[in-house]
Amino acid sequence: MNRKAPAKPAAAANVVEKPKTVEKPAVKQEEKIIDTTRQAVPFNTGNIPGPKMARAVMPAVSGKMLAKAKRPLLIVGSEVHEKDVLDRVVAIGRTGVQIAAVGDAYISLGDKGLDVHYANMHALASYLCDPQWQGLDGKGGYDFVTFLGITYYYASQAISALKNFSNIKVVSIDRYYHPNADMSFGNLKKDVFIAALDEVIAQLPKK
Repeated sequence: MNRKAPAKPAAAANVVEKPKTVEKPAVKQEEKIIDTTRQAVPFNTGNIPGPKMARAVMPAVSGKMLAKAKRPLLIVGSEVHEKDVLDRVVAIGRTGVQIAAVGDAYISLGDKGLDVHYANMHALASYLCDPQWQGLDGKGGYDFVTFLGITYYYASQAISALKNFSNIKVVSIDRYYHPNADMSFGNLKKDVFIAALDEVIAQLPKK
């Protein structure tokens, strides 16, 4: 009696498939965005100048405008003595931006090798409104003025004068919203303010 040989099992049946390793996608580290457009309301609640108020801007916008200005001036006040703020002002000055030191700001800025000039804020605002004025160094008027570290109500009046009696573009990169400027940061916490200044500096040409 002929017996048939038992059929061989298919080779595939003996293969045990290993579970596939699923690679997890790399987790991207999210960059922290410094938003300076929030809380864009007058820091002093009574400081409402009318329907035209400053546009709240991101720090990179302020930095690019400062970099493109033909004749910029940074006006710095007595709040500059704090190290974190002083370091940023010095960094801006080292890019070639001329600085007007009002109040007692010159105490901290005068020995830093910058193009810095002492000025009385009240007198400076009047000079800036004069289209014939040739600037602190006698080389011509300014087309772009930035405010930083000045007592709020004092800066507010100076910015108001420029708004109403000059054609100069005014931008505040201070910690508080200034409605009389053309552009301004909103009201910022200290750490956000310092980070915003760093972003402004990042837009400026290195010298």
